[in-house]
Amino acid sequence: MIRENKYGVFVNLILVMLLSLSVCQTLYTSLFMTYRWNINIFLYVIPLTFVFYLMLKNKVTCIVSGILLFLFAGFAFVIIYISNSFNSYSIWLIDTMQGYLNEPNWRYQTITVFFITFIVTLMVYIFAIKLYNIYLVSFVTFSLFFGQAYANIFVSKSAFVLFLFSFMLFYFFYILKRRTEEKSYDPGNRLKYLLYITPVCIAVLIVSFNFPIGNKRISWPWLDHKLDKAIASFSQKNTSTFDIFSLSATGFGSNDLLGGNIIPDKTHVMDVKSEYYNLYLKASSKAYYNGHGWYDTDTSYNPVILYGSSVETLNNINMDANQLEVGAMMSNSNSKNELYKSSKIEVKFKNMKTKSLFIPPKTFQITPKKELGLFTDKSGMISAEKSQGSNFEYIVNFDYMFLNSDKFKNSIRKSYKGYWMDNIDEYEKNQYKLIFNIDIDSLSVENKNIIANVNLFNNLQDQLLDIYTKYVSLPSTVTQRVRDLAENITINQGNNYDKAKAIETYLATNYPYTLKPGKPPLRKDFVDYFLFEGKKGYCTYYATAMTVLLRCIGIPARYVEGYILPPDNSNGVFKVTNQQAHAWVEAYFEGFGWIPFEPTSPFVAAMYQDNHIRPVIASNMTGQYYDEYRRMMEKYQREGKNHSIDLSGNLPVGSKDNDTTRVAFIIAISLVSLILLSLLFIVLFNRIRFYYLLGKLRKQNSNDAVLTGYKYIIKLLKIQNVIISAGETPFQFGFRVEKLMDFKGYSFSKYDFNIITEYYVKARYSRDTLPDKAKQDMIDFIETVLNLTSEKVSKVKFNFYKYFLGKV
Repeated sequence: MIRENKYGVFVNLILVMLLSLSVCQTLYTSLFMTYRWNINIFLYVIPLTFVFYLMLKNKVTCIVSGILLFLFAGFAFVIIYISNSFNSYSIWLIDTMQGYLNEPNWRYQTITVFFITFIVTLMVYIFAIKLYNIYLVSFVTFSLFFGQAYANIFVSKSAFVLFLFSFMLFYFFYILKRRTEEKSYDPGNRLKYLLYITPVCIAVLIVSFNFPIGNKRISWPWLDHKLDKAIASFSQKNTSTFDIFSLSATGFGSNDLLGGNIIPDKTHVMDVKSEYYNLYLKASSKAYYNGHGWYDTDTSYNPVILYGSSVETLNNINMDANQLEVGAMMSNSNSKNELYKSSKIEVKFKNMKTKSLFIPPKTFQITPKKELGLFTDKSGMISAEKSQGSNFEYIVNFDYMFLNSDKFKNSIRKSYKGYWMDNIDEYEKNQYKLIFNIDIDSLSVENKNIIANVNLFNNLQDQLLDIYTKYVSLPSTVTQRVRDLAENITINQGNNYDKAKAIETYLATNYPYTLKPGKPPLRKDFVDYFLFEGKKGYCTYYATAMTVLLRCIGIPARYVEGYILPPDNSNGVFKVTNQQAHAWVEAYFEGFGWIPFEPTSPFVAAMYQDNHIRPVIASNMTGQYYDEYRRMMEKYQREGKNHSIDLSGNLPVGSKDNDTTRVAFIIAISLVSLILLSLLFIVLFNRIRFYYLLGKLRKQNSNDAVLTGYKYIIKLLKIQNVIISAGETPFQFGFRVEKLMDFKGYSFSKYDFNIITEYYVKARYSRDTLPDKAKQDMIDFIETVLNLTSEKVSKVKFNFYKYFLGKV
């Protein structure tokens, strides 16, 4: 190997190391969410670069290395399979990618870093050195960095600076290589060239990084909007499938454990026609907390009693609604209409398949639009006998509570444990006087007993015992400081309702909302960690914390999951996606039943229709997946005021927003059109390049035109696998090609490749100026080569090279 080649190899290895280091470090930063440089990357990249140089030195080493790598990979797979460690590693890797780094596993991390450096360094060496494809290297590497910046995930700025520096070196050497091949530049010593261009690269970096720039990513709103719509439409192809609803089915952690980072799911699951945008639709309620999650011990279901085409039963559906109605009577018989209003919603499943039915609080009637067996659990949640899919519809009648009304609040404040027993006599008198115009005091003892057997109070006896036992239970994991905090928050409140509101306000105003809180440690109670250490989270954090804090002071409370309606609607129809999946709290107030509370910061304004309540949102709620989610929460804030929606007409079927088939057809047509336009653009671009080449040949002087034309002819010959052999002179190559192709015979003795070769040698090595005839002969000969090539190779291959690859 000559001196120049040794320098060239050395410089190439430096470039591979620099590019690989920068790419590996940024991948490491994003994967492990740390800006700290990992020394192992240096320790792996440097020797791997030399190893790949030896492995890919020639065809023999490539074949031998490939066989050895294949055998090693197979052996490693067998060892991993036998040791049964792949499952634990995959779980660790998934947790790591989601930000669960509380307990790092250094062995797995070392293996992952080595695997990343091995793959990256190999790819960089192949494409940057062996193939020297600057276009592919540019596309892949810049796409990586720009994609990270666009998504606003962890990006190592220092790694990006190193990448820019190494890429500029790579680009300068690419220019050197091109000019060397054209014999228009003497490269000299490549090491000296590296020393010359290094200061230039550093200077360019310094100038560029001192330009003032904004903190926000580059954004084209019109394009972002169209992309969001396209993504939303495609997401509708997904179907949320689950037996009984839980937040884990929509992307909120796992079934057993609370917490962890999440990404909003945009699957369109149902359409709801409602006059209220702040409606909460529940489908699941859990009674028991174990320190890390929620569960139930009684999973029994009772059939719902059917009356005609509707579903109605005192014991399991309208029991809770009846308690509110009774409470209103006991509180003040004239205030019923000031506490709640009877209303209805229409629900239509879209991309969802489940047994669960989604109902508002205080539901008293359900009417499916087809014959259906329904069941209810102990907490009043409704489910179908079989899973229901898209286009399943039902109507729900319920009492809409005016939660932010002063009269509603004052009525609930009267509730206490034993409220039923102390007020039942007055309730009975008011109820039968108002409804039946019967004076109970004038009835006989027998008639009083008959009425007592059917009144609501008797039906509540078993439930009250269960409520005051089950829904105040707490595990031993709940720490004393959590119990003390509950006491301190409510110490100045004189009734259960104000105590619940105090806890709700405390959580909503002191803990920032984020979808990226990290994974809570399993060695600590979830609520304790959230309240005193993590101090940020999303709905399951807030709802769990409030439920536990309420139980700490003896107020029955339960954790509830379902959906909240989105802030936007079309003619009273709300398009509900998994982004609206939510968890909240219901507290029990004797005499009024289960009352919902919203401790989750960004959603408080929505529940109480009060836009003066300001949300607390963590600073890390940014990025591609979270920006739209933030905008949705801001809409909840703006819509925090009373308003009515016109519900005239029926739930639209096959509308523009809801007709998935039509949307799919439009998207398909758009994609096909985009592909055709792209292909047309490529064809036009390549033909323009060809005619530009011919125009360039006509404008150049004869010598330059011959050199340009000869280079193009060599490209055409490569299509037929005719290339210059090592050590072959231009004349030897020309003689071989003419004998092989017979241009002279094809053009009836008009053109001979040997003559064209002679023109080329004179233009390349002689200082004489060629006549204009040489340029014209070259132009005409190109047409001859094109015609002959189209006959020698298949039409498909020729047209592909001509119109799509631009090599003809």
